[in-house]
Amino acid sequence: MATATTLAIAGGAAALGFYWFSSKRFNGKDAPSVGRYPMIGSLRHLPEPMYLSLYERFGTEPIVRVYFGTQCVYVFNRWSAFKEAMVDNAEQLSGRQSQTLAASVFGDIGGIVMSDGEIWREYRRFTLKTLRDFGFGRRGAEEIIAVETDHLHRSIEAAAGAPMDTTVLMSSAASNIICQLVFGSRLASEDPYFHELLDVFHKISQAGSSNITQSVVLSVLAVVDRLPMLLPLLKLLPSTSVTLANFKKLHDYCCQQRDKHAAEMEKVDRAKDYIEAHLQHQNIRPELFNDTRLAMAVTELFLAGTDTTANTLRWAILFMIENPDVADKVYEEIVEKIGRERLPTMQDRSVLHYTQAAIEEVHRRASLVPLGVLHRITSDITVSGVPLKADSICAFNVYSIHHDPELFPEPTKFLPERHLKDNQFVPCPHLATFGLGRRACLGESLARMELFVFFSALMQRYRFSLDPQDSRTLWDLTEDPEIFKGNSIRTPAAHKIIFSYRA
Repeated sequence: MATATTLAIAGGAAALGFYWFSSKRFNGKDAPSVGRYPMIGSLRHLPEPMYLSLYERFGTEPIVRVYFGTQCVYVFNRWSAFKEAMVDNAEQLSGRQSQTLAASVFGDIGGIVMSDGEIWREYRRFTLKTLRDFGFGRRGAEEIIAVETDHLHRSIEAAAGAPMDTTVLMSSAASNIICQLVFGSRLASEDPYFHELLDVFHKISQAGSSNITQSVVLSVLAVVDRLPMLLPLLKLLPSTSVTLANFKKLHDYCCQQRDKHAAEMEKVDRAKDYIEAHLQHQNIRPELFNDTRLAMAVTELFLAGTDTTANTLRWAILFMIENPDVADKVYEEIVEKIGRERLPTMQDRSVLHYTQAAIEEVHRRASLVPLGVLHRITSDITVSGVPLKADSICAFNVYSIHHDPELFPEPTKFLPERHLKDNQFVPCPHLATFGLGRRACLGESLARMELFVFFSALMQRYRFSLDPQDSRTLWDLTEDPEIFKGNSIRTPAAHKIIFSYRA
């Protein structure tokens, strides 16, 4: 491994040198730069986590230039620039970065999240229509969520007050909702392969975004697009090879499910899940819809629908421990409006205003995907007075937007009242959790349903407390910058929670 890594770094350095001196292009004179060194870019100028460094140093700048090696990335640091980019220039910001590496492993990747152009438009349209047909965001999905809420309660009751690792607990609930929409059935919690899949989800979401990893990967990708023969060098990097191996495990499982559904298609008149709908569509438009793109789309649905929801719930529990007065107000509202006997439903949103405000504040404070997903500019544009050239890469500092004191006074405080007017819930107009414009998260309605029902059901029944055997403080679990280094999703440190019945 050491030899392979040395060869990769040496080869990459040579390639970067060629790219550095042969490239004639200079980007973004008008945007302030973090500063950079030849080859390694802004690495030494930005302590990790990067989103926090940018927030602290450039919080008032709408756009900042950051160099990952030789690759320039424009970071949109304020709401004004973010909205102008994603709404006013939605078409030009709809591209994605190079998928050369993934395509070399999986083939013609397609999919919903990482594709762009015509493939992305068609897959997004197909996915939205198909999931809506299966109750996505409506009554059908709510019934599925209710079943998983019951399983969630059973798991907590089985622990009998013992400390529980909430990572597996919440991931099981969230992923089984996706299982039923995509595969048509849920996976049993005792299934060992199910737990292996959950572990893969977690590893993928936590991989590959340290400053040094991104610098190397983005730099080499910039070179590989011009010199494809250098692609094997990127695969030799340990962080890249491990991430690809985990992606392949998930991809292979999705392929197995696809094959199983294909074998049963002759018995099916009407598609009952996403895979069957896709297989039927392949007969209609085989030039666009194929097996490889199906596997990638299913992989993306699982990744987007599991870790994000699960970790938002983990944050919510910790914020309730940190703010017991908020927890009591949520509980009192639930008991007053719907009682303790039945599970909350989406219809209860109309009366649970403080509960919704608390969830909105969880989104803001957690800022789960702090730098969003990288976008590629498809044509020259100007945003906040900064000229941005076609094929430039952009990121969005969601954390900085959510902690802007001009938008959110006392931003580090957990205040659901920000989202109330005359005791009525008002959705936050500056929340960037689910993105904006054409690339806005297509799973937002389902995610909001899951979070409302799961959170309300947990608050209706339990108090939360940390494991008394754990000497760490809440700050250690939620604020210590060390725990966020190298993570693409902003997750709290590993911990256990005790669920106690409310009297």
